[in-house]
Amino acid sequence: MRVLLVEDDESVARSLRRGPVRFGFEAERVATGHAALAAGRTYDLVLLDRGLPDTDGLDLRREPHARGDGVPIIVISARSDETDRVVGLEPGADDYVFKPFGVREVVARIRAVMRRVRPGTPQETAGPDRYGPRLTVDRKAPGSTWTAPRWRSRPRSTTCSPSSPRSRAR
Repeated sequence: MRVLLVEDDESVARSLRRGPVRFGFEAERVATGHAALAAGRTYDLVLLDRGLPDTDGLDLRREPHARGDGVPIIVISARSDETDRVVGLEPGADDYVFKPFGVREVVARIRAVMRRVRPGTPQETAGPDRYGPRLTVDRKAPGSTWTAPRWRSRPRSTTCSPSSPRSRAR
């Protein structure tokens, strides 16, 4: 799946691009609204920052060729007020994520939006989704599976000083 990331902040863009790529998405980044409009490739989803240097991200969403043929848009913004979220969602954004955010949450939101927009896609039927080494979500199973790392057990200390909390608890 191809994702267009429209984000002017280099550090935010780096983590936003690296996360989806790590989870199997192809991500391309542009830093301005004009570059987003000029992007000649077709994308499956757009991650759109509201605070771009040349325009408000919401203005891009209103451009007919920026939206494409029903390309879903997730707005990324530092504005977390309810009014700002409503202003982003009402005119047509598919989701709204405010900064700071976790990359796994953004990936989960990308997948959720794609399930709503394009049900039955291969991404949904391919099997369980992995969110790092410890979390696997299998939608075909009755619930989520949390895979914990294996820990080596250490033998408990048999000697404690009288002032230690462990010796008082016994």
